[in-house]
Amino acid sequence: MKAPRNTTVLGIAVATGAALGLVQVAVAELTDITTLDADFGGGNDRIQGAQVTLVAWYCAMAVPLAVAIAGARRGLSMKIRAAAVLAAAVGTLATYPLVGRFSSDLMRDHFVSAVVTGIVLGIVGASAVAVAPAIGKGLAAHVTLLWVAALVFTWLVPNTAVYAGMVQPLGLDFLDSLQSSMPDLPYNLGYHLPTMLPVAIAILILAGVVSGVTTRRTGAWVKPIAAGTVGPVLAAVLYRLTPEQVYLWNESAGMVVLASAGCSLLIAAAATAVCRRRRPDASTSS
Repeated sequence: MKAPRNTTVLGIAVATGAALGLVQVAVAELTDITTLDADFGGGNDRIQGAQVTLVAWYCAMAVPLAVAIAGARRGLSMKIRAAAVLAAAVGTLATYPLVGRFSSDLMRDHFVSAVVTGIVLGIVGASAVAVAPAIGKGLAAHVTLLWVAALVFTWLVPNTAVYAGMVQPLGLDFLDSLQSSMPDLPYNLGYHLPTMLPVAIAILILAGVVSGVTTRRTGAWVKPIAAGTVGPVLAAVLYRLTPEQVYLWNESAGMVVLASAGCSLLIAAAATAVCRRRRPDASTSS
């Protein structure tokens, strides 16, 4: 019975990796979150790098989420969980031809390279999920938050920009007044940060909630912090993996994402510490 069960797990990992990669890219293109065939000249170059990194982000998230779904059954060995990581990565490669189909001739190489970069980072995240399934739940919560924000703001707020790990509803004009209270920031960051704050704050709150809930369930230290911060940290790392795309608006987004990752770590650690104090029996947990 074990061999057929293992085959089923690997099949789910492949199929889910493919589905998550394809669906995210397709939905982003159909809702104008991305415009991969656009002419990025004449001022549109300000969002070119952001879209390349965003494609990498979708693939980076598809792999670990596929492993989380495939490994949801209890009693799976570490060996089969590790195999599921590779299976999910192979499945996510199905995104490659779709991205190539959507892309313009001038940008195709950039976008398809982003698929490979995202899958490589996704393997790292998926390995963490294979070791500690709770991390997969935290990552799923983070991705869900970003997708809800991206779809709602794109629909309701003009000029919404979506980045890897961040959403910026530029049309929220009432937040522009915050620029005057940030005089020491570089202009490019001061221009972007006020309208990134709603999603940035939501990310920080989510990190604390996920870490607190995971601590209540496990009484551990490392796993709750990792569960609460895996999304922001992977997003920050992704900008370091695509340095040639980190310019103009994407550079500002990368700075805010990095700051969010750092703050998420602090908040997750604080939430874990508070919740552990209420679990004296968990003093030996890791």
